[in-house]
Amino acid sequence: MIARFVSGEDTSIELANEIEAAIDDAFEHDDFMQETVEMLAMYRPGGGEFLFDVPEMRQRLIETEARLRAK
Repeated sequence: MIARFVSGEDTSIELANEIEAAIDDAFEHDDFMQETVEMLAMYRPGGGEFLFDVPEMRQRLIETEARLRAK
């Protein structure tokens, strides 16, 4: 899922919601991952005040994916 978002194949809110739920369920007590969940909850492709846009979310998911690989 993360790879689809990062590649730009699918940057929809629907995919972001799926990623958010999966990370939240799997990493309930991991602060970094929970910050990613919060960012995904505030994601909108066009951004906006107090919202994260595609480039910001893409960068965070790259960092998140790297953490997942290191675990």
